[in-house]
Amino acid sequence: MPFHYLLTNLMADVPGLRGAVFVDPEGEAIEHVSRDGGLYELKLEGAYHGIFLRRASQLASVVGAGELERLVVAGSGLQVVTTALKDGYYLVLVLDAGAPISTLRGPMLRTVAALNREII
Repeated sequence: MPFHYLLTNLMADVPGLRGAVFVDPEGEAIEHVSRDGGLYELKLEGAYHGIFLRRASQLASVVGAGELERLVVAGSGLQVVTTALKDGYYLVLVLDAGAPISTLRGPMLRTVAALNREII
């Protein structure tokens, strides 16, 4: 499966992207790439952001906001964008705090579409 290739290309296309992890519905990392080499931390980030995504999805449902597509958490040191994929899978992207989120949109949407095609 081309998961590593897709994530590596995403890293190349997005300035300020520190890492990306493709995660299954159980919170296990399927594939991950990192500029910093902190792969354990990236896997942990992926698992926790799955919990955040599920809780935010529940909240969105309660308030009638529709299906949650994406969750952005911005801190003083990092930004994390978690995107829902089909069948409970998700993609977690960790960016530098100052990286413009706008540069992420096109490459991320292409990667999300490709990942969704690969999920059986």
